[in-house]
Amino acid sequence: MRTRTAFVSSIALVSAICLAPASPALAEQPAGVGAGLIVFAGETANGSQLWTVWPNGTHLRQITHVPGSASQPDWSPDGSTITFELGLPNDAGAQTAFVDADGRNLRFLPVTSGACVDGQPSFTPDGRRVVYEYYDCGVDDAIFSRAIDGSDARRITAPSTDGYTDPNVSPDGKHLSFIRTDQGVEFQQSLTTSNLSGGHQRDLVPPSFDVGIKTAWSPDNRRIVFTRDANNYPDPNVLQANVATIAADGTGLRNLTDYHGGRLSAFAGSYSPDGRWIVFRLQDNQTGTSGLWKMWTDGTHRTLIFSQDGLRARGSDWGGRP
Repeated sequence: MRTRTAFVSSIALVSAICLAPASPALAEQPAGVGAGLIVFAGETANGSQLWTVWPNGTHLRQITHVPGSASQPDWSPDGSTITFELGLPNDAGAQTAFVDADGRNLRFLPVTSGACVDGQPSFTPDGRRVVYEYYDCGVDDAIFSRAIDGSDARRITAPSTDGYTDPNVSPDGKHLSFIRTDQGVEFQQSLTTSNLSGGHQRDLVPPSFDVGIKTAWSPDNRRIVFTRDANNYPDPNVLQANVATIAADGTGLRNLTDYHGGRLSAFAGSYSPDGRWIVFRLQDNQTGTSGLWKMWTDGTHRTLIFSQDGLRARGSDWGGRP
């Protein structure tokens, strides 16, 4: 059973969100060489499209205008290209697509034989392949890899009653992480690692953590950032979504945010290229407003990047060349 974590928000930011604890803002790193671009999926009148923004909140730009929806973006290792999931119009499935950082040179991979969905793609560290979710719209939901020219599709995970999505290869190319939906039960999603062949699977956190479908490795391979309790809808009696990190060996769980009581929720994006920051979305559950934020990897120095009414900044990934 293929499930998706619903990250429902709008992007106008009200002053109440500033109730989030924060350390004094640091001087901004100039948006230039080494700073990187943040890409995310934002809502438009024509559906979800990809946008980029500098980490100081300037130069916000829509870079795709595709039919259907563009979501789940991931930067290439050299920061020149974005791969993303193209949701086809009329719910006709999904396929992997690529676009240059400036929005040019849009191209698509043919859907893998037997699949109706090729989704959640991310680059391998050498930039030559992508790993992605393969789904046959029936019972087979697996992780595959494929050359970026569309050739050489390879199955990684064996057929299973579990669901698999959001694959990411560690920067050193030694490990694979992904979201495993326990026995296809919605909202029971673990953060799992394996070797590059899908063997030696290990849950870093159990399915009860309800991990959100956007995770990312730190540049030094040591930790993974994720969202826990991702599907807890606003309710003062339950925990809200919060950002956490964990070591690649399953130790050292750190809760970077601790929102509870129904007001605020935080959803993970990725690490900055230098590994000093984490980008995330902070959502006010009472008003439905949200903004794109960054914080240090210990959860301090929370700083607003930008907010814009009606734009849902989801699945953010930090790494492109400005």
